[in-house]
Amino acid sequence: MGHAVHVRRLSVHTAAGARLVSDISFTLEEAERVALVGASGSGKSLTAAAVLGTLPVTLNASGAISVCGCDVRPGRLPRSRTGVAAVHQDPSTALNPLLRVGDQLDLVLRAHGTRAAVATSVATSLLEDVGFEDPDKLLWRYPAELSGGQRQRVCLAIALACRPKLLVADEPTTALDVDTQEQVLDAIERVRQRHGTALMLITHDRRVAATRTDRSIRMAQGELIDEATGVQG
Repeated sequence: MGHAVHVRRLSVHTAAGARLVSDISFTLEEAERVALVGASGSGKSLTAAAVLGTLPVTLNASGAISVCGCDVRPGRLPRSRTGVAAVHQDPSTALNPLLRVGDQLDLVLRAHGTRAAVATSVATSLLEDVGFEDPDKLLWRYPAELSGGQRQRVCLAIALACRPKLLVADEPTTALDVDTQEQVLDAIERVRQRHGTALMLITHDRRVAATRTDRSIRMAQGELIDEATGVQG
């Protein structure tokens, strides 16, 4: 089995030299579920951004990162990077409010090689994968017409349209009520199993980390503190 992510001695620092993430290393295997757990400011989201290549331009990163078998520059995203998709904390900022759900899925599918003739049927299948019972109707709706949990599941469907080998979910349930959180987490697990996708889950919730992942890596003040094995599922 290969590595979905291999991080070696990653550090993130400001232009003035202040370290925000300090010399961390970890590995995520193919199809494995790993949580980065910690309080706000622990460095977990910066670590995810370094893997995704979305660090702010005001920050610099050093070390080595391999994603899906390819060495990448920590923190910066070359347009050619493939195999990785992300779901972020606030789905309202991730979706274009002026485009229907179907149009947004179509744009991503077409960009990743899906033929126009089958794009709608593929989009419908992706929405079914994330738990929508009326995907045909949903294709015609705008983000503002959806609940927060529905928008987050649409974001998950869009991420899957990229055909990722690795899904990075950065606090995907923080803004949702408890019942909706479980729906989104169920959808992530269902599609992860169906597509064999590795999951890096960024969360401050130890319960979610323990019950929804195979392994948790705890961070504090930019450092890795310890690891724990998930207790179930």
